[in-house]
Amino acid sequence: WLRCILLFALPIVATPFCVSLTKKRHFVLDKLFLHEHQRSDDEEDSSFSLYVHIPYCRRRCNYCDFAIVPIGSRDDGDQTGIVGFENMDASYKNALLDEIDVIGKSSISKICLRSIYFGGGTPSLAPLSTLQDIMHSVLKSENAPFYLDEDSEITIEMDPGTFDLAYLVAVKGMGFNRISLGVQSFDDNLLATMGRVHRAADVYRSIGMIEQVFGEDANYSIDLISGVPGLTLAGWTETLYKAARLHPRPMHMSLYDLQVEKGTTFGKWYGDTEDNVVLDIPRNNSPSHPALPSAEDSAFMYSYASGYLRSKNYEHYEISSYAYRSDNGSHRSKHNQIYWHIGGQWYAVGLGATSNINGVRFARPRALSDYISWTEGLRQNLIDSLPSQTADDVRKPPWLYKEPKSDDDLTDKDDYILDVVMTRLRTSEGLDLDWVAEHDEYGETYVEAIIRGFELALDLDLGGRDDNSHGKYGYIRLNDPKGFLFSNNIISNVFVELSEMDS
Repeated sequence: WLRCILLFALPIVATPFCVSLTKKRHFVLDKLFLHEHQRSDDEEDSSFSLYVHIPYCRRRCNYCDFAIVPIGSRDDGDQTGIVGFENMDASYKNALLDEIDVIGKSSISKICLRSIYFGGGTPSLAPLSTLQDIMHSVLKSENAPFYLDEDSEITIEMDPGTFDLAYLVAVKGMGFNRISLGVQSFDDNLLATMGRVHRAADVYRSIGMIEQVFGEDANYSIDLISGVPGLTLAGWTETLYKAARLHPRPMHMSLYDLQVEKGTTFGKWYGDTEDNVVLDIPRNNSPSHPALPSAEDSAFMYSYASGYLRSKNYEHYEISSYAYRSDNGSHRSKHNQIYWHIGGQWYAVGLGATSNINGVRFARPRALSDYISWTEGLRQNLIDSLPSQTADDVRKPPWLYKEPKSDDDLTDKDDYILDVVMTRLRTSEGLDLDWVAEHDEYGETYVEAIIRGFELALDLDLGGRDDNSHGKYGYIRLNDPKGFLFSNNIISNVFVELSEMDS
């Protein structure tokens, strides 16, 4: 059971993290991105979302270990590079369309989507024709597997400086109604340290264009990173001050603490390759390689952000996510919310993307050539052979096929309760213990184990239990911000109790 706290990874290229002082430098682009649909937390989510991965980036940032394909600027007039990108884009697009086609032809009926999310990478580097062809295949082609819910959300990630007004107008015309803007910082020196291409002026220019196209009530989100080398407490407070004063106001913010990953540029600067330990200062300390903030400063940055943004009417609804409260309600990300809801399911297509359908988590290849070869095999095995097979002979696509478990593996039942505990304790609503008690696979013994594990949070004033307003057992939730900071420790403690109960 304990290994799950280390191996568990929420399943798309872009996902938030559990913050703790012992594992403080996490950076996982969230992007992921939470809905306004009202349901009780003990009701399992039966709707679907779709994630589409566009891997193109101008270059790999210093913190990045995601599945991307650096393509350069394409602004230098190099015809060879332009033609090379066009050929690569055509191959990747065809691979995506093949995968979408397999979903359509292996589905009994069309699937209703609450949200679509184009993440990356940098989707705004894709040609408009590529985006248009993907959207057509998803929703409008003869074998389109999906249709949209009435109040659906369609998000595209965009980096400042990668699009102009005409591009944004075209994106809106395709149906995109939400922008996730990769701001990361308003400090040009920090942006340079991170290896970002854009600068603060690009951020303000991009937001101005968003207002022109989508209006003053534009539904857009920004990403910001704390824990960056060279970032001071004063610098972080200024970052939040500037973010809260943007016009139009961002309806959502995703704030991440940096994780130094092995194999990245930051990993070379700050990582101890022998012991896999993050160092407070780089081996070669210089103005271009400034020191990382201390664990204490990183914790303060997290706590300060929570207090400051809540004072600006942002709801801290998930460890890394803030939604603005307006007269129309809280602007949570509908797409991300599906990852935190009990029973949430999502399709995913593209390089390195992970889907979760009917309890099957399936990750696609992370290398471009491997992914294209995989989709070619997918088509040959599951589409081209369909006419010669009976319905009983047709094999399930891999994202619906559950591999047999070995004796050492956790059971599906155990996997599921771990996922539920992990994801629900990331949220401000917390975990509904009555859902656990009433579930056929679990019951009151599981509730008692979870409560024993959560007692650490209660004793240290890191969490609370509401046992009066709902059902017999009520909810447990982590306090904001202190409980969220130590979420890894608390969740690990719950896992220990569940492990001992099982043995």
